[in-house]
Amino acid sequence: MRHAAESATNVILGYLINLALVYLLLHGLGYKIQMHENAGMGAVLAGVAFLRGYGVRKYFHRRWP
Repeated sequence: MRHAAESATNVILGYLINLALVYLLLHGLGYKIQMHENAGMGAVLAGVAFLRGYGVRKYFHRRWP
């Protein structure tokens, strides 16, 4: 369970950084993306990042205890 909590914390922090950074970058480049569109795309990416991070940690902790 500790691995899941660590992966979730990492993903949540990354999601918040991504939300602000993508919004600022896209608006700076002239794209008019709405915050709810950015949040939706970010949520999908955050879900994939959580599964990836959790899977990698479990693999390495089982392989090299």
